Amino acid sequence: MAVNYNADPILKVKDLKQHFKINESYTVKAVDGVSFEIYPGETYGLVGESGSGKSTIGRSVIRLYDPTAGQIEFDGLDISGKMRRSTENELRTKMQMIFQDPMASLNPRKTVGEIIGEGLDIHKSVSSRQERDEKVGAILEKVGLAKEHRTRYPHQFSGGQRQRVGIARALIMNPKLIIADECISALDVSIQAQVVNLMKDIQEETGTAYLFIAHDLSMVKYISDRIGVLHLGHLLETGTKDEIFDNPIHPYTKSLLSAIPAPNPVVEKQREALTYDYKTSGINYSEGTYHKIDGSHYVKCTDEELEKWTK
Repeated sequence: MAVNYNADPILKVKDLKQHFKINESYTVKAVDGVSFEIYPGETYGLVGESGSGKSTIGRSVIRLYDPTAGQIEFDGLDISGKMRRSTENELRTKMQMIFQDPMASLNPRKTVGEIIGEGLDIHKSVSSRQERDEKVGAILEKVGLAKEHRTRYPHQFSGGQRQRVGIARALIMNPKLIIADECISALDVSIQAQVVNLMKDIQEETGTAYLFIAHDLSMVKYISDRIGVLHLGHLLETGTKDEIFDNPIHPYTKSLLSAIPAPNPVVEKQREALTYDYKTSGINYSEGTYHKIDGSHYVKCTDEELEKWTK
């Protein structure tokens, strides 16, 4: 399904800040002024090292955290501050999340059928027990499991199967946006490919948009339409996957891409991993502004830095 970039974005995040006060003298600025948009049917990949603020952005967007500052607009509704009941209901049904740990995010005391159907029960989306069972059975089959699996408990499944249950739980409400928070990082490589292909197939069928949070660059390149590179709570560079991979501008993006192993042993032998240290780089993320490079390719930096990097 081709993404329509002329349509209104399903999600607009503008200058999002998420700060956590540790004590009177110290505050962690986990996310510090991040802006991006996601269009209907698009997969936006968010990459960066551990601790860069990726998961915090996902949890702020779905309002598991109350944002410190900034604006979040979802499907035309402002979900930044205190929400009305109708807005909250819209958010809880039309935006869903797939969590990183498939075991920790599933209630061990409930059957898979109860876990997946919980959203239908809370929002009274079905009129009878039979309709509920039919919907749960259909969604289980869609993610590659059997209807009979609904009577089993999470511990009776493998890691990949549990993540499929997590995907089914997110899909049952027919959402417009799914936030996939490191949803494949705990799985074997072969299972990762299965899960990502499943997500792509579902997107083709339903037109759901994804915010795909990960640190595996090759997987992000495979699934994403556009990519945002995050470091220390700042979105340093964003653009299509070709713009980011073929023409990286920011030194941090270049260092990330240089760390990807090459499948060809001859090429791998000659690969040089670039080092990047923010403390010694002389770059101040807070001083940078977004500069357009080409198309949808933007880099956060000062005028002087841009001139130096694009020479």
